[in-house]
Amino acid sequence: MPSTRRAAPRRLIRPATVIGGLLLLLVVLVLLAIPFLSAPGHAEDARAELTAAKDALDAGDTDAAVAAVERARSETDDLQGSVQGIGGDVWSWVPVAGGPVRDVRRLGNALDQLVAVAETGVRILPQVRGEESTLVDDGNVDIDVLEDVIDDLREVSTRLADAQAELADVADSRAVVGHRLAEARDQAQNEVDPLAEGLETIDPLLDQLPKVLGRDASRQYLVALLNPAEMLYSGGTPQTFVPVDLDRGRLSMGETVDLSTAPGAAQPRYWRKVSGNPLHRGQMKPALATMAPDWEVSGNELANAWRSLRGRRLAGVVVIDVVALSKLLEVSGPIEVPTLGTLTGDNLVEKLIGSYDDYPDPAARKAVNRALAPVFVERLLSGNDPVGTGRVLGEAADERRFALYFRDPDEQAAFDGLGLTGRLSDSEHDYIGVFTQNKVPSKSDYWQRRTVSTDVALREDGSARVRMEVEVHNDSPPYVQPVPDPRNGYFTRWNTLSVAPFLPTGATFESVEVDGEPVETSPRNFFGRYFIRPEIEFAPQARHTLTVTYDVPAAAVRDGDGLAYRLALDPQGMVDPQDVRVRVSFPRGYAVDASPSGTSLPDGWSTRGGRVATYTTDALEVVESFEIVARP
Repeated sequence: MPSTRRAAPRRLIRPATVIGGLLLLLVVLVLLAIPFLSAPGHAEDARAELTAAKDALDAGDTDAAVAAVERARSETDDLQGSVQGIGGDVWSWVPVAGGPVRDVRRLGNALDQLVAVAETGVRILPQVRGEESTLVDDGNVDIDVLEDVIDDLREVSTRLADAQAELADVADSRAVVGHRLAEARDQAQNEVDPLAEGLETIDPLLDQLPKVLGRDASRQYLVALLNPAEMLYSGGTPQTFVPVDLDRGRLSMGETVDLSTAPGAAQPRYWRKVSGNPLHRGQMKPALATMAPDWEVSGNELANAWRSLRGRRLAGVVVIDVVALSKLLEVSGPIEVPTLGTLTGDNLVEKLIGSYDDYPDPAARKAVNRALAPVFVERLLSGNDPVGTGRVLGEAADERRFALYFRDPDEQAAFDGLGLTGRLSDSEHDYIGVFTQNKVPSKSDYWQRRTVSTDVALREDGSARVRMEVEVHNDSPPYVQPVPDPRNGYFTRWNTLSVAPFLPTGATFESVEVDGEPVETSPRNFFGRYFIRPEIEFAPQARHTLTVTYDVPAAAVRDGDGLAYRLALDPQGMVDPQDVRVRVSFPRGYAVDASPSGTSLPDGWSTRGGRVATYTTDALEVVESFEIVARP
């Protein structure tokens, strides 16, 4: 029998209930979002404090930097508290609005890591610089402190990587906020990326530095002071030497010697030749060990020559010339030297190597040189201003006035990655490397003025015919000694030079002329580069021009429908850096791409809108590399 019970009417959700629930949800979301309103202010204040901390560190005010970082931490903690709590969790899942919220949280996380990096920086900085430094004390390095600093730097590297990962996930554009968060991301990346790249660059060094300083065994290095008034292809002639021992960071210096006081230094002798070095033939004077323009070769030769003299195997060699030493004095302060008086960054070069006529006693001058080499070691390891010292030495390395050589391949590779080993530029394309060597012992390179000009005619396949002119002017003043000019020695105004252009890898000579007259030469191979070295005598004020023509197989490479000419330039550490002029002609039908929407020309380059680009510098002071693009 069917039931007569009527089904209960279905209960409907009233619209008012739905609206009320949505309003309640909206109210909850609004309440949860209230902390986000303060987030931009906290972020901006934290960023301002980090900038203040950097400025304080640059000014040497560590206390002010610490205070600024502490304020940045407070602002960042407030920021994180406002965006990382339950409100942030909820809003991050809200459609449309969740995307910007997630990006804000990522930016907050990146800022948190940056502040942690700053906290580490202001904590370890007093350890590594200033009078209160615990890392370096009176030239001695505390290995335990060094390893703690290295651990801190590794932690910094990890934090920067985490910050980069957070920033990489921030979207280019979001609903409601548009590109504003992406702009904040880009601004942060501009700060983070250089720091991360810098630490990545020095990371191999962190593994090697304790060993270099004698953590595992005592090390002996040779420090050589170079005189650019008498040039070898590598730079100034090394004439003053000081051996340095490092044993668990403890520094001790041996007797400073020069070519006249080191027994056997001026006599031809045999030592182990660097394999493949064409500039080492048979017996040689140790004074000529550093003929090779690449310090990876010359440093090795000098270490071998020293072992033949002293019988001790060196762990490495440090070389610095007088010009670089003058710049180091600008950072570390003047020194008092007998005979010459007060030497500063402004007068050291002139007083030491530009005024032989004023101090005619060679023995007295050599005594001054012997006093200077230990000064370099002391200033290098004083620890008073490691940032300034590092900057000066880095610039000197770029100028090929300072170089390091290590026998251990891993140590050599670590310093080579920082550009501190004086190696010739790597280039499979065009290259300018012109070096001179003083053939008759004299100091006349102090007055050498040099201009290198090349005319490059590119072909469609990227090869080129290059005509190079090397004009050398012996701009020496009148001879003033009471005896006739002997044409050699300390006071002569004459100069005899072996002028050596080193070609790009794979390039071959077509012709060689001196002052327009053909010269018979026999090119030699220096680790893939051919070179010649004709000998030219220069009377006072004389000018002579070496002209070489050569073919480069790959001076340019294809760049889409265009050609990209690539050029590397290596300077020689002269007192007066050489001038360089380059004229590049692309094939007909091409025009140099210098439009705002194209590839802008590097500094020093110009074009008139056709197929020719030119480069001019009145002083090639640092290693340079360029790419110039032309398109149909």
